[in-house]
Amino acid sequence: MLTNSAIRPVEGGSQTLARGLSALTLIGEGETPLSVAALAAELGIHRSMAYRLVRTLEDYGFVERLPSGELELGARLVALARSVAPSLQRAAGPELASIADELDMTSFLVVFDGEAAVTLSSAEPRHADTTVAQRPGSRHAIDKGAPGLVIRSQLHPDEFPPQRFERSHDEVILGISSIAVPVTLPEGRPASIAVLYPPRPLDQERVVDVLEAAARKISAAMR
Repeated sequence: MLTNSAIRPVEGGSQTLARGLSALTLIGEGETPLSVAALAAELGIHRSMAYRLVRTLEDYGFVERLPSGELELGARLVALARSVAPSLQRAAGPELASIADELDMTSFLVVFDGEAAVTLSSAEPRHADTTVAQRPGSRHAIDKGAPGLVIRSQLHPDEFPPQRFERSHDEVILGISSIAVPVTLPEGRPASIAVLYPPRPLDQERVVDVLEAAARKISAAMR
């Protein structure tokens, strides 16, 4: 959970806007639903100010207030999310679907949002009996999870030398393993492509080869 230290307007920036963005982050990433009073406490502002802030976000469709008084993100954000990095999502979409069906694993593209590794888009295998869901917008620190570790090495290659691939287990989702490889994007933007799967015997070399082939196609489409 964030604290009021999350209100970080740049020098000369807007504290009101910073509060609004912090409120959206708290509502969207909180482990438990927040009330307006709890949101005010987290932001370190008076409850009346929090009510005005929430009302404005409600008016624009960014926040919805449930009958219980708890807050959740509004449907307007779904429309905005479709417009995030559209060229990258278009390039990655067919490759993610192909990976998912070929390997019978959930595949996903991860980018860096300035603080954490964020799932931009994902695909689940169409013919698998069970799948592991990875929702776009999911975030985790770059020091855990295979795609996070790939991004960390892209950001800090001297401290964490880049590897051909990274593998993790039980780090982001309990009981789930992941393999990820880097994706080369314009201007050196950090990104990785990965798969999720319950632990099972697998041909790791084949998985890595499939991921790398998809990464090359995405990179070529973004040039």
